[in-house]
Amino acid sequence: MTKRKNRLKLNLQLFGETTTLQTLLQTRAQKIQRQSEIIEKARAEGGRDLTAEEAQEFDTLDTEIQEADGQIEAKKKQTDRENSVAARMKSLEQPENKPFRPSAVAGTGVQEDKKEDFGFKSIGEFVNAVRFGDSTGRLEAIRNDLSMGVSESGGYAVPEQFREELLRLTAEQAIVRPRANVIPAGSPPDSKITIPVFEQGAKGAYGGVSVQWIGEGEEKPKTDAKLDVVTLEPYEVAAHMQVTDKLLRNWTSANGFIRNLLSQAMVAAEDAAFIAGDGVEKPTGFIGATGRLVQNRETANQISYVDAVGMLSKLLPASLGNALFIASQSAMPQLMTLKDPNGNYIFIQGDATRGVPSTLLGVPIRFTGKTKPLGQEGDLVLVDLSYYLIKDGAGPFIAASEHVLFTKNQTIVKCFWNVDGKPWVKTPLTLEDGVTKVSPYIVLGAPAV
Repeated sequence: MTKRKNRLKLNLQLFGETTTLQTLLQTRAQKIQRQSEIIEKARAEGGRDLTAEEAQEFDTLDTEIQEADGQIEAKKKQTDRENSVAARMKSLEQPENKPFRPSAVAGTGVQEDKKEDFGFKSIGEFVNAVRFGDSTGRLEAIRNDLSMGVSESGGYAVPEQFREELLRLTAEQAIVRPRANVIPAGSPPDSKITIPVFEQGAKGAYGGVSVQWIGEGEEKPKTDAKLDVVTLEPYEVAAHMQVTDKLLRNWTSANGFIRNLLSQAMVAAEDAAFIAGDGVEKPTGFIGATGRLVQNRETANQISYVDAVGMLSKLLPASLGNALFIASQSAMPQLMTLKDPNGNYIFIQGDATRGVPSTLLGVPIRFTGKTKPLGQEGDLVLVDLSYYLIKDGAGPFIAASEHVLFTKNQTIVKCFWNVDGKPWVKTPLTLEDGVTKVSPYIVLGAPAV
């Protein structure tokens, strides 16, 4: 027992801080898979007993798995400790890593700026006021001037306090927005904004910038870098939901329901457009981006290990640390059972409760219904979303109408806002070798003809 503890301690020291929980889980999964192969081989050969060599390997793997369990548990406990400390630090009046302010000792206190809520206790109460009216006049202070406050054609701006609440929920569920480059609304919020980009392609990885080593006193080289631009102009998008008048009147109970439903609707609308939008009165998705590269799949309607490796080889090298696989939900059975030539699974299941993502070839992966289904171009995408631009506009606004479902005592609640999104890279990049093409957007396509 003492030797085992010492060996476990040594392993933990060897792993150190550089070994992630995901790596430990992956190593453990490989050992369990090898045990399964040993058992399956004996079963396939008439259900024979294990040979001496097989039994020894199996027992060795069993010991290593138990040790891995200990290492994983230690990592999880450490993560729990870190999360606990972070939560306690957040609960203090002064934020973590912020210099101490002596005024707090004198009883002044250090508080974050209070966001404007116009006297509403929750988004549920706010929607209730929009639907049934507000005798206190709070809505007048936040009226949407463009719509003149008419419910059917306009709405009321969601108070800042609840906008942040909605966006926080959205960030936890969304695929694109939390990882993209988001440009705030600004003033005026719905105006166009033009962002410079390099016209790359044949000009090379640095947009035609020529770099030379020069001697002292020699003439500096000229460059022929050509700049292009991408223009973003927020489009209006609206989400509708049907709510009973009885639920709306009980705004305390309705608050969580309305808040979560609105957030889910915002996520669905934005992610669908950011991923596969055609750019016609909506954002342009990265699946059809002009700067993408397409990896031809080996076999129609299939996703193979070679396909995934090919996609990874086309990824912009600087994007590896930020990359994310986005896959169709219909592709999950194939992806979860993919193996490399040595029989190792390349999909590793994560632990959502601990913030550990599932990975494919070591790259985090998210499943969604907003890509093309299995077998169609875009059922699997490898993308660095820091190369995707989002421009926020005005909103969100809330409107409520009882007229459509008046006889059913139900209300249509509409949430609408303005946003645009476009890929930042307009052409694939050529690396310094002058041959290799890469991109931050890699799409799995059809088989090569």
